[in-house]
Amino acid sequence: MIINIIQIGLGPIGLGTVKQLLNHPRVQIVGAVDPAPDKAGRRLAELFPQNSAPDSAGEIMVAPSLEKALSLCSDKPVTAVHTTGSFLESVTSQILELAENKLNVVSTTEELAYPWWHHPKEAKQMDDFAKKNNVTVLGTGVNPGFVMDLFPIVISGISASVDSVYVERIVDAGKRRGPLKKKVGAGITVDEFNKRKATGQFGHIGLVESVAMIGAAYGWNLKEISDDLKPKVAEEPYDSPDVKVAPGDVLGIDQTATGYSEDGTEHIRLHLEMYVGARQPHDTVRLTGIPDMHVTVENGTPGDIATVSAAVNYVPLVTDAPAGLKTPIELPPPRWFGT
Repeated sequence: MIINIIQIGLGPIGLGTVKQLLNHPRVQIVGAVDPAPDKAGRRLAELFPQNSAPDSAGEIMVAPSLEKALSLCSDKPVTAVHTTGSFLESVTSQILELAENKLNVVSTTEELAYPWWHHPKEAKQMDDFAKKNNVTVLGTGVNPGFVMDLFPIVISGISASVDSVYVERIVDAGKRRGPLKKKVGAGITVDEFNKRKATGQFGHIGLVESVAMIGAAYGWNLKEISDDLKPKVAEEPYDSPDVKVAPGDVLGIDQTATGYSEDGTEHIRLHLEMYVGARQPHDTVRLTGIPDMHVTVENGTPGDIATVSAAVNYVPLVTDAPAGLKTPIELPPPRWFGT
């Protein structure tokens, strides 16, 4: 069965998702939405670098709104892939509108991966709305959504017991897209870093959600989740075509989220370093229990393609899932669904 998709958001991740979907034999993009003036009203194929658009992009027009996009669709979409923002506050109305139009939703919004810890009110609203409209809503991605939460959860499937979880992810942001370099503060001063940190909307979004997801999956009643964000400071100059960092300025972030039980026992520690010029990138998971487990992905998981692939590979699972707001621990693990 071919699944009809509407794409919401056409930034770097959105376009990456479109490209993968357009090349997939089991899905069909029938519409696209992005209100940005340089995108709305243009053909989808025009948004790709010259001569790189898949042939199947065809004559799909980018609409400024969901209402307009649905009026242009020759075939009715059943699922929306949503790639517009990181914070639940900024996307809740978008998700509700999609659900109201009877569309399942696969979203890369980081706070949606496990919203029940920080945003229980909004999560319940989405869950109730999705059930009322008989659709499924899921937040996913590489992190949160897989590397630092679902991956350690899945490998515990052969554990007799788990006492603690430690995950370390080291990412060279210099090899990632421009928006990510800005997101981690590459090139700013330490003073500017601290000002941005004080807003509560800086650093990696979703680390606390990953801790909460692991705790929920293991049945641990976490009393507290701490989130410690520090700058990774340059000791020597870093120079690249798009980012220059002087000694003493910021290369990126060093962030740790920790989950504690009622008696103060540390059960979960997630440590993320994401900065330009990072040496020896890797993803490491250590489970203490029976048996102890230690798994390392050398060079780390490539974030952009992994985020896109997570969204694409969840499409059939979400399309067939029971109605409601779901998290990755409530659905079968994603897998490449091929031909």
